[in-house]
Amino acid sequence: MALQAPLCFSVQAVLKRKQTTVNNQVRHFLLTPEGQIREFTGEQAARVASGAGKLPEFAQRRLRYLQVSVSEDAAEEVHVLTACATIHFDADGRISEAGPIDGKTGSISDFEQEACVQWALRDLPAIPPTVH
Repeated sequence: MALQAPLCFSVQAVLKRKQTTVNNQVRHFLLTPEGQIREFTGEQAARVASGAGKLPEFAQRRLRYLQVSVSEDAAEEVHVLTACATIHFDADGRISEAGPIDGKTGSISDFEQEACVQWALRDLPAIPPTVH
């Protein structure tokens, strides 16, 4: 089953910084009811989403998924966009169902979303504050 993460909410942040190259990255996170956040590479996420990979540690569980897209452009801006979904795993740890966030899994809190966004931004150089 191919994962199609429906957009549950979208946050776009634009940060001004000096940038001469264009860079895009997508980060994938699973959030558990116990408060754990686990990041997956794009390759791992694609394998699991296509059914070619499995996550046995999440067998028979319904979890929240958060995708963080970060793009830097030549206009000195960094754009951050988030999307989320609910994912259900079968007995083998393969995705059996994916859909919008529902009442069974709860929503993604502002804290969880911000933690994932900040983790996705960790490799970007910090910009000094502007003093006026």
